[in-house]
Amino acid sequence: MAAGSDEETMLDIQSSPRPALPVARPAPLQPESPSVAAGRPRGPGLASRLLLLTIGFALLAQVLIFVPRLAAVHDNWLRGRLAAANTAALVFAASPDGTLPKDLAKKILDSVGAMTIALKTSDTHRLLAVAEMPPVVSDFYDLRDPSLTEGVRAAVGALFAPKNAVLRVIGPAPMERAFLELTLDETPLTAEMWRFTRTFLSIVMTISAVVVLVIWASIWVMVLRPVRRLTSNIVAFGERPQDAARIIAPSGSRDEIGHAEQALAAMQTALSQELGQKKRLAELGLAVAKINHDLRNMLTAAQLISDRLATIPDPLAIRLAPRLVATLDRAIAFCQETLTYGAAVEKAPLRRRIGLRDVIQQAIEASGEREHDRVSFDIDVSETFEIFVDPEHLLRVIENLNRNAIQALAQFGPSSGRPAAIRYAATRAGGGALIEVCDTGPGFPPHLARRIFEPFHLSTREGGSGLGLAIAADLTDRNGGTIALAPRQPDDFYCGARFQITLPTPREGSV
Repeated sequence: MAAGSDEETMLDIQSSPRPALPVARPAPLQPESPSVAAGRPRGPGLASRLLLLTIGFALLAQVLIFVPRLAAVHDNWLRGRLAAANTAALVFAASPDGTLPKDLAKKILDSVGAMTIALKTSDTHRLLAVAEMPPVVSDFYDLRDPSLTEGVRAAVGALFAPKNAVLRVIGPAPMERAFLELTLDETPLTAEMWRFTRTFLSIVMTISAVVVLVIWASIWVMVLRPVRRLTSNIVAFGERPQDAARIIAPSGSRDEIGHAEQALAAMQTALSQELGQKKRLAELGLAVAKINHDLRNMLTAAQLISDRLATIPDPLAIRLAPRLVATLDRAIAFCQETLTYGAAVEKAPLRRRIGLRDVIQQAIEASGEREHDRVSFDIDVSETFEIFVDPEHLLRVIENLNRNAIQALAQFGPSSGRPAAIRYAATRAGGGALIEVCDTGPGFPPHLARRIFEPFHLSTREGGSGLGLAIAADLTDRNGGTIALAPRQPDDFYCGARFQITLPTPREGSV
């Protein structure tokens, strides 16, 4: 399989469509930007390198098989000639005077394929047959006990021997304590070895090519293609991480690559959500900064009007004017501090000893007269229960919890025919105060309960900003406390959302 230009760049295929999470239709990805393509290293890709490596190992395996087989062919050919020489030696030994007619000796030499045949012992050397012209020996090989290294060296030498080269071969003889010595023309041996080489290579190369293609195709399907998909998705997601359509869709494979796809999808989802939250925080901070100046002026004008309302001799105006003035004062101070959640720093808490029941009553009154007719408020907190926090911060925490509970009860209704109700309770626990705010609403789904304190994660009503619980958690933390969503208690009357707030209690000498 040829490696084209597409394989010469590392994992440079276009990304396949990715569905958005949790559920979305797949959308095609944009082409890679020039900056990403320019920064990619040049050279053979992973597929090309793996193919070359597979071919290299296949060739190495062929060499490791071919060399010993070539040495075996070399030895077998020589041993065949040596066997024929043994038969000739027996013929020579059977003659009365140890000699044969010249014509018969020549025929024996031709049948053996040798130029000379000699029989040697430890103290004698007998030339049994010889050609008319004694040959000039160019190489030597001992068949009596050859090692593998010697056999390979001799085989390679014979394969590339020059034309008409003469080889002297020594081997065992049929007589006791004797050996034969032959001189042979290496040309027939070289031809036989080249014939074997061509046959071996044609068969082995065909088998190796099929094996290499099958192995490489399997690796491509099981490894390379999924890795390319992973890499292409990472590159595409890195260009626009805020685009949820570029989150990888796991293939569902149960191998390591499938696990990597699942981990990558989870990481990309978390990163995309985090970037979305950061973007909304930045937009919110910019929007609040723009409206802060004008809103402060409007509230100042409203404060002047409310001051005049306090002078009207009407019982209702006299009763409501102080609340209106206090609320406007809080709003003006709030704007003056230029609070932009997520874009500016919240003011440091001014902690002091305060009564918890008074703060809860202020938060209930701020919810409006109309809510008192639809929702009942149960305050199970004594008049003497005190905590040590910033009263403004705690009021905002209770107001946010109130608003969430009222909106949930209005939109979804109470659970199991119970009346719409909110309960406030407080106890001493572990040297601090444990405050509970619970309602009879539907509560939070289990799969969302873990992230309700994250900005913009969810809202209890359609169109909500999703900041109320995030602000409550931030303010509680600034005052040295914690806030958590307790598990639902279906058998309890207040079986909806149950928030538990821990706050410090007054210390000795605190005011």
